[in-house]
Amino acid sequence: MNYKFTQRCIDNSAEEIWQFFMDGLSKEVTIKSIKEKLHYTVNHINKDEISFSAPTRNNGKPESIPHVDFIKVIQRLKNVNTFNTSTSKELFKQTKIYKKRSPFFALLLSSGIIEHC
Repeated sequence: MNYKFTQRCIDNSAEEIWQFFMDGLSKEVTIKSIKEKLHYTVNHINKDEISFSAPTRNNGKPESIPHVDFIKVIQRLKNVNTFNTSTSKELFKQTKIYKKRSPFFALLLSSGIIEHC
């Protein structure tokens, strides 16, 4: 399944998207995975990271997406028209969210930052 940035976010900077992301999610919200098989719970969001967990990932322990890596990946994704968890592997390299591509996309999708195309 391919994704692209929504009209709302296509022209926004990575920092503006982070703010939109933080404003659009709240603690303890449950988000469906991109294939709708898993459910992620947002544990907390602050200026430094978003923390989420899922019972079948990481033994249910919270995982985080650091602000700095979020910004890097968004900037890289902005340079391609469409993307998915497989085609974007290279864009996630050397970030702490490389192995969190699916939850990352689920969070972006549920926040209205990306959409199916």
